Amino acid sequence: MARDGARADAASQGVAALAEVIDLLGRRHALPVFWILRDGPTAFRSLAARLDATESHLSQRLRELREAGIIEVGEAGDYRLSAHGRRLQGVLEPLDGWARQWSRLGPRGRVPRGSATHGRGES
Repeated sequence: MARDGARADAASQGVAALAEVIDLLGRRHALPVFWILRDGPTAFRSLAARLDATESHLSQRLRELREAGIIEVGEAGDYRLSAHGRRLQGVLEPLDGWARQWSRLGPRGRVPRGSATHGRGES
């Protein structure tokens, strides 16, 4: 029984960590900043122009991404992906491919044939 509890604790910690990353990347401009920086270092003003973001909003988002260790500031003052950010890139690129295929499906194409439309207890 103790092993089941430990497994449940580990699972909930994993879910919490994943939710934290998804929350961060789901904030306005965070994922687009990340996506732009995949192509290399970029200056603050260039990011602001490409995202049509206010300087104060973009500054806040960049600070959050820096504090999370996903981006860093280079010697020239440009923003770039950190080592953790590059590892995240390797995780997100396959998800990007999946999302592009999924988005091309209509709502009917997203539900497998023969699949029930409601789960047990779902209205």
